Amino acid sequence: MSELSNKYREIMDEINEKITDEKQLNFVKNKISEISIIFIDIIDRMSELVEEKVVDIEKGQKNIEKKLAKVQKVIDVIEKDIYDDDFEIEIVCPYCNNVFFTEINEDEENEIECPECHNIIEVDLNADYDEDNSNCSGNCHSCGGCNFEENEDNDEGDM
Repeated sequence: MSELSNKYREIMDEINEKITDEKQLNFVKNKISEISIIFIDIIDRMSELVEEKVVDIEKGQKNIEKKLAKVQKVIDVIEKDIYDDDFEIEIVCPYCNNVFFTEINEDEENEIECPECHNIIEVDLNADYDEDNSNCSGNCHSCGGCNFEENEDNDEGDM
């Protein structure tokens, strides 16, 4: 801006040297001042417009960043579902009947410590269960009694 001020002073000094008539000198100086004010006003308006556009762009960018963060959260959840070998299961301790949930990894050998009695429980994820549930005692907390059909048959006989 100092370069512009210096140039303005040079022009005004040159006008002072060339115009000797005081009325004409004042007239020319006033008109140059009016033109300068017009240009400064135009520059101010342009600056305000540019500033408004920058603010709009910043708001848009913040909005995009918020949306991007939401999308990233969804992607993270999907990624975890796809690549995470851990899953949560309900376990009933065979020693104290405490029911608790724990995360286990299907690729690892799983030995879980009961948080209540601190006994080690071996979880076999690859166990082969018979379709007729002959391995089930009917006392599972999660299934509500695997011998439901057998109990239902006994109830019918009592009637």
